[in-house]
Amino acid sequence: MYRFVVCVLGRLQVEMSGAGSVPPQLAALAQSLRATTLREMFATDPRRAEALSHTLPLGDCEAFFDFSKQHVTPQVIDALINSARERGVLDLRQRMIAGDPINHTEGRAVTHVAMRAASDITAPAGLRAQADVSRREVRDAVQHTPAHITHVVNLGIGGSDLGPALLCDALAAMRPPQRTVRFASNIDPLDLDRAIEELDPRHTVVVVCSKSFGTTETLANAARAVAWLKAGGVSAPSAHVIAVTSQPDRVAASGLPVGRVLGMPASVGGRYSVSSAVSLSVALGFGLEALHDVHDGMRLVDEHFVGARDGDNVPLILGLLWWWNSAVLGHASVAVVPYSRALALLPAYLQQLIMESNGKSVDRDGRPVAVSTPVVWGGVGTNAQHAFFQMLHQGTQVVPCDFVGHSAALGASQNDHDTLVANMIAQSQALALGVTADEVGGAATLRAHRMTPGNRPSSTLLFSRLTPRALGALLATYEHATFVEGVMFGVNSFDQWGVELGKHLAARVAADINGTPGDAAGAAMGATRDAAGATRATDASTTNLVARHREWRNGR
Repeated sequence: MYRFVVCVLGRLQVEMSGAGSVPPQLAALAQSLRATTLREMFATDPRRAEALSHTLPLGDCEAFFDFSKQHVTPQVIDALINSARERGVLDLRQRMIAGDPINHTEGRAVTHVAMRAASDITAPAGLRAQADVSRREVRDAVQHTPAHITHVVNLGIGGSDLGPALLCDALAAMRPPQRTVRFASNIDPLDLDRAIEELDPRHTVVVVCSKSFGTTETLANAARAVAWLKAGGVSAPSAHVIAVTSQPDRVAASGLPVGRVLGMPASVGGRYSVSSAVSLSVALGFGLEALHDVHDGMRLVDEHFVGARDGDNVPLILGLLWWWNSAVLGHASVAVVPYSRALALLPAYLQQLIMESNGKSVDRDGRPVAVSTPVVWGGVGTNAQHAFFQMLHQGTQVVPCDFVGHSAALGASQNDHDTLVANMIAQSQALALGVTADEVGGAATLRAHRMTPGNRPSSTLLFSRLTPRALGALLATYEHATFVEGVMFGVNSFDQWGVELGKHLAARVAADINGTPGDAAGAAMGATRDAAGATRATDASTTNLVARHREWRNGR
């Protein structure tokens, strides 16, 4: 496989990697880019920006996607699309929409798109009927929540937290909330302490979101929240607790006093669940109309992804660019930088969506893969410029960037917002074009320090306005791009077996800390008991850390 790194002069250098498979045409096209830079591409092709940009109408706004600062040409895009066809992206897309069990390791369909579908274009009637049931349950829960409930505390982690938290944070910049929504995800007791601080239990509803209803952090927080309700004078706590899960039988078994249970299909993955009942807290906080508009924006992108011509298909192209940058050009990470305070939680949301989906080391047939998804990280602009942009511009690692912004201000000053957007556009320009030593000028001894190589790729996603519909469109775009990237890597984007071992070991270590017998699996792995009653794990580091924590945990 050909992989590429960028040298200090800003040109692509080729190196060989023995594993993996990149189609010869793409390898040849990538190698040809050694002879040019983004600066030269723009200078020699006056239509480049137009040819590599796309506009998507969204009803109450528009979205503009500029891919012209990526290390691609229209010929590369065509070759990537052909490769996507050959690798089965389009076929697997249709199977997903039809409800086939494409999550083969768990024997499940993948139906998050059906949760917001309105026609056969994006889901068959049977799957849409399931979604209708979910929507009715959300509507009924909102309509039956009394007016004296002024606060909502959402308990969940991963997809049961990141998606709803992002929606609430963004919607709060667009419209006044009907109720205040707070979130607690971590088992760190401080997280729940802060979420319920100064709230009146009698005016608070707790939403417990757990797809499996077995998530340790969520159930521990739920038990503490119920105790808080009771201590605050709530005589019937079940009237203040709502559960969202795909395992309703486990709710009763948990012993929690839950007055209402909303279902979600097991075929909707947690990181894809923002269009399911997991977003109940969003509806309680901002109303059913706001949540409907978010889902409508997602549906518009779904229909675009399924029906648009391949060369104009924005999620398809975005996912292919992520794969190209990682698998072919060898870039190991991607920075997501929203120039909008309303989208400050977007990088964290995308970290889970993309890395939990595609951070795999074997393909769909269990064979090792040479490379999978890059590390996703980022921060909000312009703060990020004063944190890590030095490395983006002059560091030895090339980090492709996704910039996200909107033209109409959400805050009180359009002038200040214009400055914000100017910074976003300028950063993408500086990364792409750089500045040479001659252009820098000044003292010769400082020119090497002040020059920047440029030739560093980025995409810019610009919305005319950030509305609930635009927000939904943004999330659906990345959902589908993640799917495309995963198919190109050959992995199953809808399981997450890698998180299970840590959960199992955490339960065993917790038993060690508390001096209780470890589980059978722990014994099978060689754990033994010392004279003090603590389990001695098989590695000395774990044993020492447990012993030190046991010594210190009571305040030393």
